[in-house]
Amino acid sequence: MEINIIMETERKSNAAILEMIGQRFLQARLNEGLEQQELADKAGVNVSTVQSLERGKRSVGLLKVLAVMRVLGKLNEINNFMPEPPIKSSSLLTSRNEKRKRVAKSKNKSEQGTGFEWNQTIQELHINKDK
Repeated sequence: MEINIIMETERKSNAAILEMIGQRFLQARLNEGLEQQELADKAGVNVSTVQSLERGKRSVGLLKVLAVMRVLGKLNEINNFMPEPPIKSSSLLTSRNEKRKRVAKSKNKSEQGTGFEWNQTIQELHINKDK
């Protein structure tokens, strides 16, 4: 059953997912017996933020979402929403969490000169061949 829910969510548009999340915030507020204004006051946000969140019609800032979740006692749900990802071995190859850099051939003067010297050597071979 859980796989069906995941697959169903995958097929939804971002707007549909926002509406689904909004319905969940609405139900959580109702379960706590809070009015929109009361929730907004406790979370330190505007009532329009709570309304937008519950309707799922407009995105609100993540800090505001966290404030509302805290008041609703749902902050612990973050671990379900976004569990801590496992560490990939490839990420350990970088030090101090620096972005890995792509290795590229250096284009310094000595390498550029190598091509010229090679061409010069070919020209010398042709000259010596003609003698």
